Amino acid sequence: MKQNIEPPVWTGTAGRRVLIEASDWAQQETLTRILRRAGYDTVACDGPEGKNSRCRLVVNGECRGCSGADVVVHALRHSDPRNRDVLLAIQAHYPDLPLIVEVPGPRVERYPDDFAGCVVIPQPMTSELLLAAISEALTRPEAES
Repeated sequence: MKQNIEPPVWTGTAGRRVLIEASDWAQQETLTRILRRAGYDTVACDGPEGKNSRCRLVVNGECRGCSGADVVVHALRHSDPRNRDVLLAIQAHYPDLPLIVEVPGPRVERYPDDFAGCVVIPQPMTSELLLAAISEALTRPEAES
């Protein structure tokens, strides 16, 4: 039986909080460095693919990482159904949480409903695109509440 992923825990207090979802450790580290240099507090989650586990958010609708975040950067492979489940669970359980998704353009065209309301960054993500997307996500009316 697969274990549930332990959600990330927020410990810092600097700036707005960004949850980074990326199964690749190097990508997590790169995104963390970029965002911390820009003044954001970050935590990272490998997602179900990274740990070959189940996401608690999908199982019971709760995630400390999401509940403490001001914005989520979802850079998990959309082609893996477990990762799509995470994306849809965030949208269902945290509908006002700004969500940035890095995904190949053709996936957006094929699954437009999955990305409704998201700020989409086409692959490959650059630091400029990431920071602009976070700024956009945090200035949307639903992010103000």
